[in-house]
Amino acid sequence: IRNLLAVYAIVLLAAGCSLLPKPAPVATDQYVLEYTAAGVSPPPDAPVLIVTTPRAHGGYETPRMAYMQQAYGLRYYTLSRWADTPARMLAPLLANAVQQTGRFQALYTSPGSLTAELRLDTELVRLHQDFTRQPSVLQLGLRAQLVDVSKGRVIATRQFDISVAAATDDAYGGVVAANQAIAQLLPEVAQFCVAGYD
Repeated sequence: IRNLLAVYAIVLLAAGCSLLPKPAPVATDQYVLEYTAAGVSPPPDAPVLIVTTPRAHGGYETPRMAYMQQAYGLRYYTLSRWADTPARMLAPLLANAVQQTGRFQALYTSPGSLTAELRLDTELVRLHQDFTRQPSVLQLGLRAQLVDVSKGRVIATRQFDISVAAATDDAYGGVVAANQAIAQLLPEVAQFCVAGYD
């Protein structure tokens, strides 16, 4: 009888558990990096420059939005994320900025898929909101390398580091600051390509 009562109690508990409401799904906000370049279109005979998708350093190869509360320690927002990895979002923006100089026909694609005179390789070194400073600061680091494809040699290399104070100490403040940092970075990278080619 005891065994039957125990089995009956377990069945009742299991049935009761299944009647509990399911937890509501947690909404995640997704954000993008955007940039609108102002410039001129290149002539048809302008050299072709391939922009490869940036490589990302460890911790930044994910759509998760990174922040730092202490030196060397990356953390990620749980309810906010990028719509894609920042590196993949950067590639078309870089190509657009370079093309708007009017000096190149800039395309973004994988290396070796098109014939081109030049190639721009980049590495996303950092993209995080730094809370070790108040107000928090968005840190963006990109390493760029301009390659002469026909000669197989590097023409120029440069490290770009940009810091933008966030208007608010939250994920959205970091997103806005990241887009402001991108707006500073991309014209500098475009001029780096022009100077390297000249």
